[in-house]
Amino acid sequence: MVRDVQSSIVEKSVRVVDLLAQAPNKMNQLEIMKASGLSKSSVYRILSILVGQGLVQFDEREKLYSVGPKLISWARAAWQKTDLNLIEDQDLASLSGATGFNVAVSVLSDANITFIRTHIPKPYKFAIKVGGQSELHCTAAGKVFLAYMTDTEQAAYYEAAKLEKFTESTITDEDALRDEVGVVRKQGYAFSNREEFWQIRGIAAPILDYDDRILAAISLWSPTHYVSAEGLVALAPKLMDAAAEISARFGRLLS
Repeated sequence: MVRDVQSSIVEKSVRVVDLLAQAPNKMNQLEIMKASGLSKSSVYRILSILVGQGLVQFDEREKLYSVGPKLISWARAAWQKTDLNLIEDQDLASLSGATGFNVAVSVLSDANITFIRTHIPKPYKFAIKVGGQSELHCTAAGKVFLAYMTDTEQAAYYEAAKLEKFTESTITDEDALRDEVGVVRKQGYAFSNREEFWQIRGIAAPILDYDDRILAAISLWSPTHYVSAEGLVALAPKLMDAAAEISARFGRLLS
């Protein structure tokens, strides 16, 4: 009985942490309660524990919750134990400096992308967080991963995917998404224009190993009022050059 109660608390705690990690903004207690489906007393108790352990951070002034420093340190520690630690902070900083925009590195995680590295010179309301996730069909990085899937993997994805509509620009038609993904490998990058958030557009390129297998995706993104679609796409060569240099560390020959 005690074990069942402990298991329930752990499951609920994970649900709350996952909710905060994926949320684009900080959340108040009522929002967490509604989104998690947990009772007010459960949310209060779980948040108290998580804040006390540093897994969740509480802003006293705004009365809002977000992921805490310990969770971020765990994510970094897990990332550093993989071969992907060949992707360095300086890579992101250099690309950001050369283009003037934000940079993120993501990996495939089931049917989502998970962000493992970010460089954001200025804070934004919709800033990507390390450990945060996004869906494949509405992000540039997601389309890159789709493009490098085998036919079998793509078929499984399309069979299960809901292709949820987030904005007026989200691609929700399977044939249209297949057409767009089909050109990604040919042109070397993918583009997302206000498809997850109306205020954001981005481009992404693959980081590949010696056998042309995709390991990660590197993205440039910006609020729409800072750059036009054409202006961002014009930076694709710099993005692809950066991706190629990183890929060389994993044994892929520079073309």
